Order: sequence, then structure tokens, then C-alpha cells
Amino acid sequence: MPGSIRQLDPATIAQIAAGEVIERPVSVVKELVENSLDAGASSVVVEVTDGGRTSISVTDNGSGIVRDELALAFARHATSKLASARDLFAINTLGFRGEGLASIAAAGAVELTSRQPGAEMGARIEARGVSVGEPSVCAAPPGTKVVVHDLFALTPVRREFVKSPRAEFARISTFLSRIALGWPEVAFALRHDGKDVWTLPSVRDGVARLEMVFGSHARGALEPLADDGAPARIVVSGYISRSGHDRPNRDGQVFFVNGRLVRAPQLGAAWLAGSGSFGMTGRYPFGMLALELPPEDVDVNVHPTKIEVRFARGNEAFDAVRTAVARTLRRSDPVRSAPAVAFAPTSPSVQAQEAVHASHLFSESALTESAFKERAATAEEAPASNGVRVYGQIDQTFIVVGDGDGLLFMDQHAAHERVAYEAILARQGDDEAAAPLLFPSVVELTAGQAAVLYENIDALAQAGVVVEPFGEGAFRICALPAGYEKRRFDLAGMLEDLSADDAAREGAAHRNRVLATIACHSVVRAHEPLSLQEQAALYERLRRCDDPHTCPHGRPTMLRIDAASLAKAFGRT
Repeated sequence: MPGSIRQLDPATIAQIAAGEVIERPVSVVKELVENSLDAGASSVVVEVTDGGRTSISVTDNGSGIVRDELALAFARHATSKLASARDLFAINTLGFRGEGLASIAAAGAVELTSRQPGAEMGARIEARGVSVGEPSVCAAPPGTKVVVHDLFALTPVRREFVKSPRAEFARISTFLSRIALGWPEVAFALRHDGKDVWTLPSVRDGVARLEMVFGSHARGALEPLADDGAPARIVVSGYISRSGHDRPNRDGQVFFVNGRLVRAPQLGAAWLAGSGSFGMTGRYPFGMLALELPPEDVDVNVHPTKIEVRFARGNEAFDAVRTAVARTLRRSDPVRSAPAVAFAPTSPSVQAQEAVHASHLFSESALTESAFKERAATAEEAPASNGVRVYGQIDQTFIVVGDGDGLLFMDQHAAHERVAYEAILARQGDDEAAAPLLFPSVVELTAGQAAVLYENIDALAQAGVVVEPFGEGAFRICALPAGYEKRRFDLAGMLEDLSADDAAREGAAHRNRVLATIACHSVVRAHEPLSLQEQAALYERLRRCDDPHTCPHGRPTMLRIDAASLAKAFGRT
């Protein structure tokens, strides 16, 4: 039976509240960075040690805090951003609950140093749990610096759920680079374990900041949003990727509402609806989308972490985003046409005879008996085992194989992916898993991609992908899985695939996902020409696989059309 009802002590109340706000090291960074932006900072520097578990430091050049108010800053529900309950319905700041510093102090030890620009001296104060010291005078530059030590030392159970330093640092890097997209006029810098990781100088052009975060390819792939169809009180801005420039997950979609970085499934659905006919199923556009609307039309007091919002007129917000996205894509890609599907020849003579314009392929003269016989006489085949013959490629993507009972259509990328996956899996951890490159290639990675690399660098090395830092933002690929070292390896694309939030981060599921992703970016792609001999060899290697019917991600590698299928299609059953 429960005991008598009693009032909880302040320490217990503080730890309960801290559990709602401070979930992991990135939660501390989020609270402190938002405070810096609210203070009008033009420069924010974040330094973390051991993934944030040992220490987190956030330094800004904002307006600072008056010495006499330092202790009050650690009081629960004490804030400079609200004066009355009415202000909750017109919030123009990122913070407003007055819980950030108090919750951080409940989870670890905090040292805060601040100086207002007009003051001659600054002040310092320390807090731990519900114990807050007295402020003392000290020399300090204008702005505020907050240092957090021993996070979750007061809540050891929460500390057990914190992931590896690399995983936690990856989350911090991702958050900081994302919030930087909405504040291009602010310079951001990130350091880890005493080393500079990346720096984003302030810029006037929003697309320049996106290029720093998404990579150098972003400038040519992004299009500014056209918001001329939005209601007068809703302003939609930002940059979205053009059709054909997409990613395998939604991680590249960043949303801001009145300057606040938010998680917004409703806006994501509107983005997808607007780009519907311009994209490919299972692929997602990327970029940054920002909404500006009256504060009274947005409820930001939904979740303690302030990451979610609700709209008073949700349908209007949805339609504004959908319309802006659709108009932008129509403007950037006014004419959409699909290339004709044709068989890929493998010799110059056959190429000359097969390179026929689509209109001729479907003309009446192209279907005459003489034309058909002429084509048949020049066709080439490659024999495979057991009477199987390979006839060529469709659209340089699907390989046509005949086995006497019907036709097999083999997806060359999915098939090669399965072959590579089983080969890499068999060699994983062996001394011969990696093949050193005679000429290592150097690639530039975004901050988010680099964080994912560091998180998975050991698993990649075991599979044969050896990567090492090579200057600021650059990395050198020193070795690739044995047997695949001569192919172009898409390191950035692989890291984008590995960054999906809903994927396993450890254990056998994570290992298999890493191997499957390596295989995906090591093999033949769609629209890549192959000789008939290469097509036959790929079929034979796929046939010898333990699981030849699907790629490691579950897509089919082959489809069969037999006599029964043809009879049914022609109404003969």
C-alpha cells in the first residue's frame, strides 16, 4: 500500500525535472546554445570532453548576466523571458521555461562566468544539485561561459544509458550543425577532446551555410523556396533539393519555426506531399525549411525540451509548405521526361545498329520481319552454366538471363550488393579483409558525416574500410574490402545511409547494417554498362550465394517470367 501523501524535498523535485529536460549530453548543449542565441550572441563555441560525459563548455559573446542575478538564474522557473501567463501565447525566444540551468545543475556540477558588455568586471558562480554558491568578482570577456562537469554524477542510473563517447559526440555535432542552419549570421565552432572539429563562420548567404553543413555539392543541388502562394501571415523560406538530388532517409530535412529548431512530422509530410511526383519512392529530399508566423499561432509549450510545436492553424501551415515546395520544384524542373529503355550493346558494331531513336523503335518500319531478322542476326549472347544464356542489359540496369524455362530479370546493383555482402561478411576481422590502396583517395566530409564516421570507424575497419583524418574536414581512404579496392567507393553516401535515426546502433544488427551499407556503396550501380562476360560472371556469382534472392536490404535481386506468366498475361489461361 502507498504511504501517506507528502511534499517532495527540493533535491528530489530537481532530479525529476532534470530527467525531463536533460536526457543526454546533447540536451545540455541544446539548452546552453539556445540561451546564447537568446542573448544575442554572434559567436558560440562548444567544447566537449569524452563525448560530453566528462565536461561540456559553451562560450558566447552575448549580453551576459548581471552579477546580482547569477544565483537567481539557477532557481527553478526563474526567467527573463516571461512576465506573465499571457506571454506564453506570444513567445519570441528559444527559452522561456526557466528550467534549463536548474535542470543541468541537478544532473552535474556547473560553473557559470558572465560579464555584460558595459561592465568592467565579470562574475562567477558555481552550482551543484540544489546547492548554489555565492557569486564572486572575476575578470572575464563580454558574454557568458558555462562549464558542466561530471554529467549525471548525481543520477547514476541515467549515466548507464549514455552511449559511447563517439555516439554522444555525433549527436552533439549533428544538433549544433543543424541549429547553425537557421542562424547563418552567428559563427559556431565545435571542439572535442581538445581538438578543433569544425568551424562555421558567420555568412550572409543562407545557402553558403547549407553548403558548409551538407557538403560542397549542396550549392548546385539546392533551390531557394518560392513562397508567393503562402497566406500573408505565414512566411516560408529556406532551400530544398531539386528533383534527382535526394537521400535514403529524412535526416537531411531540417525545420525551423520562428527561429526554433523543431521536430515537425506535419511539416515533413507537407514537404513530401509537395515533392510527390518529383521524387522517387523510398528517397527523400533534403535542405532547410523555415516558417515565420505570429507567435500566437504557435504553441511551443508542448514538451519540456521545446523540440515540438503545435500550430493553431495546422492546415494553413501544411498547405503553405506543400505549395511552396511544389512551386519551387516546378520552377526548377519545368519539364520532366523519362529516358527510353533500351538494350545495352557490348561492341561498337552492335552499338551502331542498336542506337536507334525511341521514335524509330516504335515506328511501323521497325517492326517488319526483315528488320527483326536483321536484329536477331547481330544480337550477341554470353553462355553461362547449365544451358543458361545472358542476353544483355535493359537500361544498363537489369540483366536479362534465359534458362530454358523462361526469362530472369536481374537487378545488377542488388545482385552485386548481395555478392559483395557475403564476401565481406566471410572476411570480416581477417588479416586479409582490407586491401591497401596504392593511391589513397581523399574526400571531404560534412560535420555530421564525420561524426558518423568516428562512431563507426572500428566496425568499418573490421570490414576492410580503413579511413583516417587528413586535415580539417578531409579524410583519406587507405584501404577497401579485398576484391573491391579498384572500384570507386562512395564514403559520403555510405555515411549518410548509416546516419538514419531509427537504425540499430550496436550489436549484430548494427554490424550487419554496416556491412550491407559498405557493400551497397562498393558495387556496380544502376545505369552502368557491363560487358556480356561481366553480366554472366555476376549471375554465376549470385547463383552461388547463400541467399541469392534478395539484397542485404531485402530488395529482390531477380524476377522470373515463365511460360505460365506469359500465357496469363496474353489471356491464354
